[in-house]
Amino acid sequence: MKRILLIITLVLISSCKSENKNDKSLTTELQEPISEIPQVNDQFQAFIDQFPTKTLPIKINGCTDEILDLPKLDIKLSSEYTKDAEYEHIYGKIPTNGNYISTITLGEADCFVPILNTYKLNGEKIDSKPINIGYCGPDPCYECVENMTIDSEYRIYVADTIKTSDCDDNFNAIAGTEKIKVVYKEGKLTKKGVIKLTNKIVKNIK
Repeated sequence: MKRILLIITLVLISSCKSENKNDKSLTTELQEPISEIPQVNDQFQAFIDQFPTKTLPIKINGCTDEILDLPKLDIKLSSEYTKDAEYEHIYGKIPTNGNYISTITLGEADCFVPILNTYKLNGEKIDSKPINIGYCGPDPCYECVENMTIDSEYRIYVADTIKTSDCDDNFNAIAGTEKIKVVYKEGKLTKKGVIKLTNKIVKNIK
């Protein structure tokens, strides 16, 4: 009788160990991390491949001749990812500070408008904003310099430096009547790909 009880006890202990082992295996399996980063799809990759890689910091003057010959976006590749593909030129893809992709295009205007775009890795758009002030352009007795910068810390600064003068009858600037001001915005590109910008700020120089 004692022998039978001993055998039953050993069987029960063995069974409990087996169940505990299975429970631990199941728990470990359930706790394995699941990647939340979507994979880049082929269509989106073809769109991104249009952009040369740029390094930070970058500085763009939309009024300079050096960017006039930049190629336009391929409409077939780009229409799903930007609404004005037929009017945008390719500038580049910049490194990011998170799990997203960021590109810069240049919209057509009197001076090119830098447009910063951010996408999830599957091509879904996160954010898109024109990074400009918009005061530069041809006008008598009017001078304007436009600059947009994104530094290595993902801080954004865009400014139009504007010089105006009174005009004579021939639309020439009258010496001594100059006024100079800077209109600017500041901001940053967050780790989630969100583009944050202040409202326009005016600083009178003269």
